[in-house]
Amino acid sequence: MEGEITSTATTTTSAAEAVAYTDDVLVEILLFLPAKSIIRFKAVSKHWHSLISTSSFSHLHTLRHRKPQPSFILRAAPSLFFYFNPTRKKFLQFHLNFAHPRILQSCHGLLLLECGSSLSVNRDYYVYNPTTRDSRNLLLEKESLLGLRLAFDPSKSPHYKVICVSSTSYSIHFCEIQVYDSETRTWKRLDKVFTSSDFRKFNDGVYWNSGIYWIASGDQILSFDIENSVLESSPATMITSRGGRSLNMVHLMESSGWMHCVLHKDTLSSLLLVYEYEVKDNVNDWYLKYGVSFDLIAASFGERTYGKISVMGIITGERKEELSLVFHIPGKILVYRFHDGSSEELLDLRLVKFYRERQLQFGYHDAYQFIESLAPV
Repeated sequence: MEGEITSTATTTTSAAEAVAYTDDVLVEILLFLPAKSIIRFKAVSKHWHSLISTSSFSHLHTLRHRKPQPSFILRAAPSLFFYFNPTRKKFLQFHLNFAHPRILQSCHGLLLLECGSSLSVNRDYYVYNPTTRDSRNLLLEKESLLGLRLAFDPSKSPHYKVICVSSTSYSIHFCEIQVYDSETRTWKRLDKVFTSSDFRKFNDGVYWNSGIYWIASGDQILSFDIENSVLESSPATMITSRGGRSLNMVHLMESSGWMHCVLHKDTLSSLLLVYEYEVKDNVNDWYLKYGVSFDLIAASFGERTYGKISVMGIITGERKEELSLVFHIPGKILVYRFHDGSSEELLDLRLVKFYRERQLQFGYHDAYQFIESLAPV
């Protein structure tokens, strides 16, 4: 009997060792694990560290985990950040190991950061992966910088690009575009120059479908086709003037491969309108997807909005129709599910140190959807 036990134990050990040293099998097992677990497993052995550290493994893992339910990075104050997971209702302080960091954008696990105090002219710009803690300093001309956008889609390429809009040397009203390619680690300046009178928009663009989209002044959507280096503008009349509504808080948001325009109508009942962007037969158009009253949702929890609402993000479920809106009112983070009309309180913020009565704890530009990723920088 003892011999049988020893034999079984030996066989089990041998099988485990065989798996541990058979790269193809080991890779398939490791690909199922979350990114933070993978990083810890680098310490198992030199062989595991070498295998996990390859760019091919990082890319395969990123592809496997590119569409999880996103979390959020929230900024409560300058240099004070929190991590919030809506599914687990997990709320923890989040550390960015940079001096005076400001998040410009979050894109498939990578962050675009501006670092340096507001009084400093010598600010630095980084692409940063907070999961692996790897970063790359983007060396660029900062004096004429108008805006930066990050373009990264692991389903298309393991490499990312950074689009830089800056004013030209001969006029502040003339703009030019430079593109950084992480594969070649070089900047390329485009020949075409364009005019713009609204410089604020260039740090508020959305990456979607191989392009960067900005809401321009008036009734225009400005888009930059990254693959073909083409800048175009298209009318957004269906969004801004439908039914003669007076609209504000206009935001573009990307969610699981779809782009939405979120509008907040300031009336006696705070109304949210969500439009979806669709491209059919070379025709681009927006159409109204959902409408909902913030005040009615807040009232169902015995709360009031006090006219203060911050839209944090739109989350898509397993099916495209399962669309949910995560938003913030003073003291609360709530979710509203468009597909079934249900709502839920995700987080009570009234006990946190930075809570102020009837005040928002996070603004729209203080919430960034985020997923953990091994994507290299």
